[in-house]
Amino acid sequence: MNRRDFLAANTAALASPVLAQTAVQPHQPIPRAKWIENGIIDAGGSHEPHSFVIRRGGYRMDAYEHYEKAQSEEVLRRLKRQGVEVFHTHLYKGAGMAHEKAEMEDARRVAAIAHRLGMRVDSYLQWNTMMYETFFAEEPRAKNWVQRDEAGIPIKLVYGFQQSFRYRPCFANAEYLEYLGRIVRYAVEEVKTDFIHFDNFDLNPEPDSCHCESCVSGFRRFLRTKYTAAERKERFGFENVDYVNPPSWNRQNPPERMEIIFDPAIQEWIDFRCQVMSDALARMAKLAKSINPEVVIEVNPHGIQGGNRAWEAGLDHSRFLKHTQVFWTEERNAPEYLDDGRLISTIRSYKLGRRYNNIVFTYIAGDPAAMAESLAFNQTIGYAGNDPLGKTMLRYITFYRQHRDYFTGAVDTGNVALLRSYPSITYHNARAQLYAILMEQVLIQSRIPFDLIFDEHLADLSKYRVLVLPDSQCLSDAQLSYIRSFVQNGGGLVATGLSGMYDQWRRLRVKPGLLGLVDSQRPARGYEENVQRSEEAGRHVTKEFGKGRVVYFPSIPFDGALPPMPNYFRIDRRFWKAPSNWPEMAKLVRWAAREEIPVTISGPPYLVANLVAQPENRRSMIHLINYNHRNIPEISPVEIVCSIPRGGAVKQVRILSPDDAPRTVDTRPAPGGAAFTVPLVKTYSIAVVNW
Repeated sequence: MNRRDFLAANTAALASPVLAQTAVQPHQPIPRAKWIENGIIDAGGSHEPHSFVIRRGGYRMDAYEHYEKAQSEEVLRRLKRQGVEVFHTHLYKGAGMAHEKAEMEDARRVAAIAHRLGMRVDSYLQWNTMMYETFFAEEPRAKNWVQRDEAGIPIKLVYGFQQSFRYRPCFANAEYLEYLGRIVRYAVEEVKTDFIHFDNFDLNPEPDSCHCESCVSGFRRFLRTKYTAAERKERFGFENVDYVNPPSWNRQNPPERMEIIFDPAIQEWIDFRCQVMSDALARMAKLAKSINPEVVIEVNPHGIQGGNRAWEAGLDHSRFLKHTQVFWTEERNAPEYLDDGRLISTIRSYKLGRRYNNIVFTYIAGDPAAMAESLAFNQTIGYAGNDPLGKTMLRYITFYRQHRDYFTGAVDTGNVALLRSYPSITYHNARAQLYAILMEQVLIQSRIPFDLIFDEHLADLSKYRVLVLPDSQCLSDAQLSYIRSFVQNGGGLVATGLSGMYDQWRRLRVKPGLLGLVDSQRPARGYEENVQRSEEAGRHVTKEFGKGRVVYFPSIPFDGALPPMPNYFRIDRRFWKAPSNWPEMAKLVRWAAREEIPVTISGPPYLVANLVAQPENRRSMIHLINYNHRNIPEISPVEIVCSIPRGGAVKQVRILSPDDAPRTVDTRPAPGGAAFTVPLVKTYSIAVVNW
């Protein structure tokens, strides 16, 4: 295909009726690819085209040979023999389709080889870069597609130091979305990709937010659409939002030191940015699926790592993950148990993925505990790394492929739900995120199986015995009603701190929202010019309410001195430590559940577990991981009591591990299930309970 034909074929997409359908309709779910339901083993390859390597600088003199080798049939055949099923390769980096034409054609040729070999193709598409030096030469209109700050200066990527040639495009600009749609169409129609990887899926934190005309007018239109005139009057004190602007900052008021977000306009600006990103992704996903419903959509937004992603990056996972089946997290929180008692993991991100039926890709190559963590919480390998794959990765791939039946279709069976409240975390990350992290550490290290839930899930809590509100400060009247009904009908509630003291706009309630369920909360504060931090003292309180039980902790005591809060009040891994009273907290979660937790597992705090089941096959799987395997290579023995469905009886328990040969262990009767002993856990073992 010559350059003229290449561009003409893709320019035709501008008139596509699919691209004209820009309105997102939540009641019409985007089709989901079926093939990935069997799990995925993805490896590369490289996502960097050679032209980008040259422009970035600092490359080896034989860089082109490396580029060619990374996409050679030799590499593809080797990965295929090793069990890799999906080949990750470059397609588009953001320099413009005309400039990248030759390398995009390379990607199409490589995709044909992969398909001939029986592999699928994972194509890299840059979501968030315009390399303006070449892009503007191809498309002069693109000067108006760039994100611009309040002073009109183009907004750039936040990493790389010397990559100022990479501008960020505006996702409220319809013309840019049309251009991006051309690339998506080329990927699906010409490359025939099976999987689109959108990289750099985020926005810059304030003060680097877009103030272009598309964003300013779009924000005002968003407010008029979201609220009636009367609601705008209640929200802002006035009805006419024609002069409302995105937030502005000065040296005395830097956004990175704003601990609590009170301003309704800033709250709504955050919501607008999140919606713009979600809508843009939905549009690209709909376009791809209109051509081939079996294309998988994946983005790289990072997972849950303690940052305020809505405020900093314009991302609300609970919105955009409805349009994807895979997401990347580059948080690099590899499994580790530190000398000070901190347990580091990627479990939160995996649980986020499971909640929205997404597989998570992260860096696991070279670390057997990371591979084990992915199998245990992700139920598949995910991204195996780049060729050549190491021996440990090949061993885990072999183990997974041999025992894949135990992973495919497995569902999480924890009956404890922990709420990650969008307004609570977004408007007060310093406290709501901290309490969520600490409460998650309690559940993880006490091996209580749990799910993460989000605001929308409070309407149906029928799966759960216990709901945990970790300083869920901002709850709507409807949400409070759901919670009260849940407890009244027999559910357990574990609440902490300021839970329920504010409404969804963070307006201070006259009466605490949980009053009656919790009777000992101290008064909360409204607007503060300078936020004063305080911790509520006092012992926990327990209560019977209706048919349910309630536990209230006035605070969650951090074990040791609380580290200083960094910019944007990120609760990074320095804070990932179980509270000083975590055994007592775990015991009270079990009390709230009336001891109806489906599994009890003995072991040290660095032994982590996950419980899944395949009811149609009448079996449960208990995954066991040693997060301290480098220092303590064996944990022995591990005592387990596992519940099974009423009326069932345990037939067999098998222990599987990439570290040892399979073995069968004896069982003993236990109330509601069976007890058994796992003789030894090195890095990773699975107890398969057949009933």
